[in-house]
Amino acid sequence: MYDLAGQTFSQILNESPSFDLKNYLVPMAETFVKTGDVGSLKKLIKIWEAKYPSYHRGVLLAAKLFVDIKSGKPFKESFDKNSFLALSVNGKVEFLRVISDFPLSVDDKFYLLTLGEKNVDIKGALAESGFLEKFAEEAVKYKRQDITDYLFANYGDWLNKEKFALPYVRYLISKGKYADAVLRLQKLYAKDKSPEILFELAKVYYLQGEYGKALKLARKLNSKEAKFLRAWAYFKLGLKKKAFEELGMSVKKPAVPESLKVAIDFFKGKIDPDAVKKYYPEYYYKALLYTFSTFADESVNGVNYHDAGFFFYESGKFDKAFDYLKQAVAVKRDRYLTPRTLYIIGETAGINKDIGVMVYSRISNSYQRTPYYKASIIPYARALILKGDFSPAVKVLEYGKEQFKMDTPLLRKLLGKAYYFAREYGKSEKVLKPIIFKDDEAFHFFILDKALNGKLDVAFEYLRLKLNNNRLFAYVDYGRLFYLSSKLGKTKLIKKVSPPKEPTVATMYGVIAGNKKLMKSLLSRVSEVEKMVLLYTLATIEKSPEKRFYYLSLLKAVASTPEIAKFAQQMEEYDAYVSGKFDTLLLNNPEFIAYNPENTLSDIHALIEKANDYYDAKGFLKAYGLYRMAVERSSDPEIRTFAAMRMVDIDLKLKNYRRAVEDASMIPEDTEKRKDVKNFLLMEIYYKQGRLLDALNAGRAVSDIENLPEDKRIKFAAQLASLYKLAGKETDAMRLLNYIVNKGHLSEIDYDDLVNLALFLDKKGKRDDAEKLLKEAYRKAKKKEQKAESLFWLATVQEEKGDVDSAVMNYLKIHYEIGSEPWNSTAIYKAASILESQGKYEQALKLYRKVFKIKGKSPEGLKALERIKEIEKKMRGGLSDAETER
Repeated sequence: MYDLAGQTFSQILNESPSFDLKNYLVPMAETFVKTGDVGSLKKLIKIWEAKYPSYHRGVLLAAKLFVDIKSGKPFKESFDKNSFLALSVNGKVEFLRVISDFPLSVDDKFYLLTLGEKNVDIKGALAESGFLEKFAEEAVKYKRQDITDYLFANYGDWLNKEKFALPYVRYLISKGKYADAVLRLQKLYAKDKSPEILFELAKVYYLQGEYGKALKLARKLNSKEAKFLRAWAYFKLGLKKKAFEELGMSVKKPAVPESLKVAIDFFKGKIDPDAVKKYYPEYYYKALLYTFSTFADESVNGVNYHDAGFFFYESGKFDKAFDYLKQAVAVKRDRYLTPRTLYIIGETAGINKDIGVMVYSRISNSYQRTPYYKASIIPYARALILKGDFSPAVKVLEYGKEQFKMDTPLLRKLLGKAYYFAREYGKSEKVLKPIIFKDDEAFHFFILDKALNGKLDVAFEYLRLKLNNNRLFAYVDYGRLFYLSSKLGKTKLIKKVSPPKEPTVATMYGVIAGNKKLMKSLLSRVSEVEKMVLLYTLATIEKSPEKRFYYLSLLKAVASTPEIAKFAQQMEEYDAYVSGKFDTLLLNNPEFIAYNPENTLSDIHALIEKANDYYDAKGFLKAYGLYRMAVERSSDPEIRTFAAMRMVDIDLKLKNYRRAVEDASMIPEDTEKRKDVKNFLLMEIYYKQGRLLDALNAGRAVSDIENLPEDKRIKFAAQLASLYKLAGKETDAMRLLNYIVNKGHLSEIDYDDLVNLALFLDKKGKRDDAEKLLKEAYRKAKKKEQKAESLFWLATVQEEKGDVDSAVMNYLKIHYEIGSEPWNSTAIYKAASILESQGKYEQALKLYRKVFKIKGKSPEGLKALERIKEIEKKMRGGLSDAETER
């Protein structure tokens, strides 16, 4: 109806300029407001102000306000308070009647109420216009007890007593006027046997301390609120077991879900690759590696590329290994696995194997009497191995060993690997044994030979006695050690093994050895699955009910599936039931707290405030429960968005990425702004998970960065810029980097992003900006490695800028104050190079000697030795700086 009227009125405005509009001004304005036709409304206002300025001024003022709001101006900037106050009573009524349909926020409407606190005219206008009643209905609907309390305190006489009878009783209860509330409720219940009225009566009795009466009335009700009121009544009467039973809590020990059992068994060394594949595909290739498996189901999705690449490397399928390893280094770096992956990439991609085989084959066939024949045996064999020609590689190496007496550790290692890849494990073992304590790879393949030859006891003993964190492929071999300890029934011996550092195998060690101290220390740095197993294990070995509850509540929070979360909840309840420690469980239950009749958490805003208190005090588990209740109870999109954002924030702190995605989906998509917030959260979740393509797609879906909360914009821009950089979209990355540098607020960016983006800026020649980001990265660095890394790149950028004094100072700061490798020795070498170029030979010589002392006969050490000899030669010759330059 309004659309048709709007079309007609709009046509009159455009086609009949001489038409006398006076009698149609009000209906036209109201229609254009209803249809949102701002253009026609502007034309109407122009005519109105020119010809009829004193006619229905209240409607005119409302129309102008509507136009301003639609243009994006905030209500308080648009609202002309003085013009409103100058209106007659009828004018105020008209104004309020029209704006009662405006899309105003609760706070904006509340502001208008405050104008009538001490003004009878405005109070009357608010009531007569219907604005007051509509707002009261809205406050009751959205459970805004704070606003309903204000309404009854200031406008009680102006509201319909019958319509708002129950909300008024709630107001009396909130003011502690229990006797008056009881009388009113008894009268109301006599007229209307409503469960809602009966519940309020039971609640008042409870608040008066009459728990028995409250219980008696609440037993007649089936609502959730009534159930919790009964539980609280039992609790107050000292019948805590009854309260426990009232809430339907578990009194039987729950069975461990299959998915959790598979994870627990994996970390105990009882590894079933097929079961792992089903529930935890990202651990599938670890399971294959640890169990010495030689076959993989390549159709499995969601695998760990680092582990898959290493599995195929060990299988001799180098092309396939290379494909996985390339993907591994493209995703977020892993402190422990990335170096291994880079090493294997170097091993498998160091030469063009086809050209290598062709070239060395020609030397072998046509130039046997030259020194190049002997020199080509090792590279020829390596090229044959990489090509998958293992038997010819064996022949070449055996020939070199016999004819040229080339019985070196390198030849033996290559020969042993060639035999291994050809599945001749006995011969491989025999060739490798003399060098296993000289070469880590030889040791690694020797262990494989023993295990695949069925000599599991021997493999176990070698690993148990000789394995440490400094060996190549140590983290795979640790996994194999723990698997063998379980298979051979020798887990008790694991306590004597040097603990691994990599989180997955460290978790295995902690669980098998029952090392509580280590398990607790790992909680902050392991992934979701490892954390679940650690928490379950700690909960089962802990004697204190309070500590068991703590670990189980954390398990519930980080659970990867609703099934495991439910199990943790039931375990909490069962443990409380058996130990009789009901208080711990009940008083840490967010719902039990929220439904306490003594607080006002039935009001959504009070619920949010309570959740915020817990959040600020780092009580994240309680806060999460209350935020979730707020989302479930409220239909207000702003409240749902705020609470869901906080829930995701808590999920990310707990590394519960599955639940984070679910919680982000609770944000309504009713506006572009909320859609953007949702996509930003999804980007952040996927980014932290290492799902970089998903993160990039979510980030690109954000239509306007200004739609995000102000304190999130820089962080978002930095993460999206990093993703664009990885995707090769450098123009998009630079656009965001320019935004970041112009805005400042670099402290909001994560350390890794600061370093990565700074190096990108440096590559693009924007060294001043790169320097800013690296200085912030250094301030943000927490670990020694981070401090050394950020300072090294800062010094490098300063050196490129020509600020060599600052560069030298920062390079040396790494050595004298941090000392973390690999940055330390490289930083000393770089500082020495600058000093040498400045002719400061004594200082340079001193630093080069430090490098040689640290690095020995490594390539970097030998390079330093060359510079030492060169400088000593210059100094002995007594050459001046100028002569040296010539």
